[in-house]
Amino acid sequence: MSDASVAQLAAPSVDGAVDGVVVLNGSPGLTVRVEPYPRMTRGDEVQLRWDTGVLRTSLIDRRVVGADEVGRSTLFVIGRSTPGTIRVSYLVGRPGGDWRSSSALTLTVRR
Repeated sequence: MSDASVAQLAAPSVDGAVDGVVVLNGSPGLTVRVEPYPRMTRGDEVQLRWDTGVLRTSLIDRRVVGADEVGRSTLFVIGRSTPGTIRVSYLVGRPGGDWRSSSALTLTVRR
């Protein structure tokens, strides 16, 4: 296995976050972006991890990359978020079981 295949992926980003802080301001949700990653392929599964540290408010969401989505950002919408410190990361899996993880983004959510 080459170093590129096991290298950690870049952290996701959250629209509207500035210096690690995002203010809700009554918005209906937050958009998390997973930028195109090396060897992005149709059929990859991208699993978002939105970890609040509290089981009831943590979230795992999944998307499967379609042929027309290769080379584009994968978007996730977090419908409800509570103020606090969040760790956002993702995993990318290939059919056949090759999984890679991203760096985590630590974010403060405020009202």
